Amino acid sequence: MVSVALTHTQQKQLDEFNTAANRFLAFIEPLSESDLDQREEPGGWSIRQIVHHVSDDGDAWAFQMKRAIATPGVPARFECFPGNEAWAAALNFEGRAIGPDLVLIHAHNRAMAALAADFPNDWQCNVIFQDENGKQVGSVSVSDMLTFLTEHLQEHTETITRILEKK
Repeated sequence: MVSVALTHTQQKQLDEFNTAANRFLAFIEPLSESDLDQREEPGGWSIRQIVHHVSDDGDAWAFQMKRAIATPGVPARFECFPGNEAWAAALNFEGRAIGPDLVLIHAHNRAMAALAADFPNDWQCNVIFQDENGKQVGSVSVSDMLTFLTEHLQEHTETITRILEKK
């Protein structure tokens, strides 16, 4: 494989993705068990639940990124996903330890960043999302994935910051 350098814009986007993941992990790693169960508001998600949610995001999107690069334009579906609340309840986000999920978040970030860096000419390759009837509902490129995963990590880091400030 011939190595192709990232553009300045791509490098900046990848740096932001890595920074967002590193910052998220840095906020979480020193927290106590009681800190992990803090919430921004009653009925809101705890820090523990947010960690599991972010980890699951990596599971879902790492594979889609590989699909976009290996088979551009492939149909993609998230069938049978019951929604965040039902998913979190079924997988006991509220009660499970976060250690394995922190490892996954780190691994997902490194793997997706390496994949994106290895294929700079493929950042516009995409997957085509379809609904349960096979109707196209959207297209998501590798670049789009990096952008919204970065924003997602940043949003949850901000939420955790607010939770910890209320302590």
